[in-house]
Amino acid sequence: MNTYTLHINFYDLAFLGTIFVGLTFAALLFFTKSINQPAKRFLGLALAVMALWMVRVSGIDIRIGNYPHTSRLPLQFSLSLGPLIFFYVLKLTRPERKLGWKDLLHFIPVLLELLVWMFTVKEGANTGTDMPVFRQLTFLFQSLAFLSVIIYLYGCHWLIENFYQRLKFNGGDRYRNELQWLHRLLAGFGLLWLLWIPYTAVNYFGYHNQLNVYSYYPIYLILAVTIIWIGASAFLRPELELPVEMAPVSKPSASAELRQKGVWLKNVVKEKRYYEDPELSLSSLAEKLGLHPHELSRVINIALKKNFNDFINEYRVKEVVRKMQDTAYDHITLLGIAYESGFNAQSTFSRIFKQMTGKTPLEYKNKEKKDFPSYNSRSHQQFAPVILHREATPGWSSEKLTRNYMFRNYLKIAWRNMIGNKVYSALNITGLAAGIAVTLLIALWAWHEYSYDRFLPNYTQLYQVKLNFDQNGNIQTQNGGCLPIAGALRNNFPEVKYVAETGWTFNHSLIVGDKKLYQQGMIVGSDFLKMFRFHLLSGNPATVLNDPFSIILTQSTAKALFGNDDPIGKMVRIDNVHNVKVAALMDNLPENSTLQFSFLLPFGYWEATEPWVKPAMTNWTYYPFNQYVELQPGVTEEQFAPKIKNLLQGHDPIHKVEIVLQPVKNWHLYSEFKNGKGSGGFIVYVRMFCVIGALVLLIACINFVNLFTARSEKKAREVGVRKAIGSNRASLILQFLTESVLVTFIAALFAVVIVQLSLPAFNALTGNMLSIPYGAPLFWILLLAFILFTGVMAGSRPAFYLSSFNPVKVLRGALQVGKAAALPRKILVVIQFTCSIALIIGTIIIYQQISHVKNRPTGYDADRLVMTTMTSDLNRNYTALKNDLLQSGFVANVTRASSPVPVIDFQAGCTILNWPGKKAGENLAMNYASVSEDFFKTAGMKMKDGRGFAGTPDDTLHVILNEAAVGQLRLKDPVGPGITKTAREAGLYEDNFRCGYQYLIRGPSIKPSQPKPGLKIFLQAG
Repeated sequence: MNTYTLHINFYDLAFLGTIFVGLTFAALLFFTKSINQPAKRFLGLALAVMALWMVRVSGIDIRIGNYPHTSRLPLQFSLSLGPLIFFYVLKLTRPERKLGWKDLLHFIPVLLELLVWMFTVKEGANTGTDMPVFRQLTFLFQSLAFLSVIIYLYGCHWLIENFYQRLKFNGGDRYRNELQWLHRLLAGFGLLWLLWIPYTAVNYFGYHNQLNVYSYYPIYLILAVTIIWIGASAFLRPELELPVEMAPVSKPSASAELRQKGVWLKNVVKEKRYYEDPELSLSSLAEKLGLHPHELSRVINIALKKNFNDFINEYRVKEVVRKMQDTAYDHITLLGIAYESGFNAQSTFSRIFKQMTGKTPLEYKNKEKKDFPSYNSRSHQQFAPVILHREATPGWSSEKLTRNYMFRNYLKIAWRNMIGNKVYSALNITGLAAGIAVTLLIALWAWHEYSYDRFLPNYTQLYQVKLNFDQNGNIQTQNGGCLPIAGALRNNFPEVKYVAETGWTFNHSLIVGDKKLYQQGMIVGSDFLKMFRFHLLSGNPATVLNDPFSIILTQSTAKALFGNDDPIGKMVRIDNVHNVKVAALMDNLPENSTLQFSFLLPFGYWEATEPWVKPAMTNWTYYPFNQYVELQPGVTEEQFAPKIKNLLQGHDPIHKVEIVLQPVKNWHLYSEFKNGKGSGGFIVYVRMFCVIGALVLLIACINFVNLFTARSEKKAREVGVRKAIGSNRASLILQFLTESVLVTFIAALFAVVIVQLSLPAFNALTGNMLSIPYGAPLFWILLLAFILFTGVMAGSRPAFYLSSFNPVKVLRGALQVGKAAALPRKILVVIQFTCSIALIIGTIIIYQQISHVKNRPTGYDADRLVMTTMTSDLNRNYTALKNDLLQSGFVANVTRASSPVPVIDFQAGCTILNWPGKKAGENLAMNYASVSEDFFKTAGMKMKDGRGFAGTPDDTLHVILNEAAVGQLRLKDPVGPGITKTAREAGLYEDNFRCGYQYLIRGPSIKPSQPKPGLKIFLQAG
């Protein structure tokens, strides 16, 4: 792969979008001429700093550091962000203030950062290093930037509040809304900036400072979008209208010059008809007149003794009255006349007209009609009877625009309801957030479990060969098979595309120089990588397994053995016996892969180094190998499985064996078999926890519905008023559903934060490495659908119930909720408590089961017992190792066995054909373990009868059974008599908690020269 290849993903596109949009608005704010241009230039510089910041983050993600000297670009100056925003607000609220040299002191930290960067660039150029000093100081600069922004944002809040306190008003508090948008956006930016605290806490306490920069991408994007939002709002909103500051006691008298300007202003406004512009503002009028807004405001307030709104609305009302009296406008409704005269809202027109005339528009027009002289010959058309007629909408309005305004109005109402009822909103959001967080955690876990092995591109055609053994009518399924099966499938069945035979996964020692690793690996056939298409970083999967003395390493294993050097072609020593060459490098396996290994060896390695493998290639009754098949495209399991079902008939005269196939997609979740068929497995737990997640979410939704309907009395009055002024039921339902979805959306945001904070503990509990897939569009689509579904489901009952109230009864106070109306709420409460009690009972039962499993007898003494897997090298030197351990003084006993305690591996099994009391046609399959002397003493296992192994040569002729095996063999006096011609029972040991299985313990038949993969050594501390 080319060193300079760029890797583009979803976040890179988002970063590029924020960079270009941010730089565009920065240029517009800096160069566009306007009244507040000095202030906007500071905001433009802040946007430029944000864009440089995003360039740096994007450079990290696309690995731009691969390009020479790119780290020397000045891309990180976040210490200037706070001062730039502060000076923007300062110049906006106090435009008369002159900036002096003392204000440059705010930028001293940025200059220091720049000096450090220049120094490190110079040192890096001289030494050839890549700016290590600057990287070490990055955390310090980030901490200073965090504190700087918080402090300067508080300064912005103080400036805005002080700006309001300095204002003196003539007619209301309309100027308090001038900076409300900025105040809210800065407050939101400050809250988002504080997210660094939980992120840092999670990184330090949950991940021990192991989180990489990719985990911070969401907060980078959110902060960048917020700053762009501020810049876009500042550019697109009208210029700030500031009234002249009035004296605290009395108004100054108007001078002759101001009076002349006042007369001139009235004439110009009347002649030019500026008042007919519905979007007219102080700044736009000043721009048309060529005056500064402060000067125009001074003329209106002092010379005319009015505020701007009253001054303009006076002309508009006069124009409405004139048109009312003109018959040429009789065909236009009153609202249409109002819009033509400059009013932009019906409510504003009605209120202002009544304030100035003392009558409503309809009353005024009716009076004009009554008082009109009867001798006048002018004809009059019929006046509009109602001013609120639905068809009195101006021509420029459209249905789409109305819907947009209504939807925005619904959002405002929902937000105000939340803010006005803080305790209720907190309870609702907290309950929903907890339910959604639990459901989201379970969903992430369930999706992870479901995704096992589905990352393979051909997983639908991959199968594992399993064998069904008929043992006296009891069918047992095992993974292992004989090697001739692979040859038969490969040569005789055209439905098969590839076949791979493998050994079991065992630990081996890998030695390179003085480095020695103990890793888990597999021995696989030549077609293995053609079937399981794991990502190879180097090497050809079709030929890489042809050389028997080659090895394929995963990336992490290669790095541990060779560091940053290229491992291809280098030698690795296996088990201190054979040398193999690194032929390929494989990417680390995904966590959701059932097959887990650190290296692969060709099956030819076994054939060349193990003498017992070649005879096994023609032995149809030796079953220690695994086989995997890939079927041809279009071939299904149902079509192919019956053809190979009886493949072993005639080859194994002892066992009744059938071949079955298990799809790779079922390995993880459907691993259990009963009577030869899949019966479940881990899928039971996945389904159980999904049900738990659904119940928790249901409880949270019912809680939301109950809290919503509990406020029905207050909501009923709102419904009554809205219906009385013309709202229909559909609009009320939409309003309530909007409020429900908004609450759900906020709760979902809190839930995502809760999940992010809970993931470290949850991963420690489940043993997984789950994370929220922020970069996956599918996740956001599903989350949005989840929010809409939950919001609609939770809000549908209140929406349809409350919207059905009769407005007359509500406004009269005669509304009474009957039993039928209260019944659904009671049902919901009963369901909520039922689900809660079921979860509590289930939790108690599971806790008791876990406590029982932890505390019940295990059949051995785990105290001071240590077990580890041995390599062939350790097995060859077992006697010396044992003596060294015993002489150390820290170890009391040492033993070895082919299986762990207390479970005997199912990889080792035998069939007992003859024993005392055997019935005709009866045989018994039994798992066994080979152990050395002192096994029972070291493991603390109790003998119920007989003796253990004495370490003498005749131990190889003795076996030890557990109680379940004795019961299956129907032995009345088991100790002493021979079970078979070559095996005599030496003792009987007590069952452990796996007592449902029959176990047989063989004597010390482990030879030093025979490699035993998976061999265990047990140490009992002294």
